[in-house]
Amino acid sequence: MSGSSPHAHPIDQKSTAKQKYIQIFLILTFLTVIEVFVPKVYSAEWNQNTKMLLLVILASAKALLVAMHFMHLDHEKTWVKYIAATPIYMGIFAILLMLESVYR
Repeated sequence: MSGSSPHAHPIDQKSTAKQKYIQIFLILTFLTVIEVFVPKVYSAEWNQNTKMLLLVILASAKALLVAMHFMHLDHEKTWVKYIAATPIYMGIFAILLMLESVYR
């Protein structure tokens, strides 16, 4: 049987997967470093809302990145993505509630 298999280059696939995980690690590290410096940059009393909003956005971006790649949601059907995104909807609702109470 000398036919070509669908996995003709397993070494290339492994190196591509390894590069993907290294890239995600570097992005997560970069976002974490930004999260560490946000409270120092926005430490003024009048900047508390901006600081909270930036930290929530950064944490949401990190959670989305982990969910998409490590939970393999990028390969799922659309309806599964909507179900998995339920915490995002609740987070947006929580942010809107916080903003409503701040600007009331």
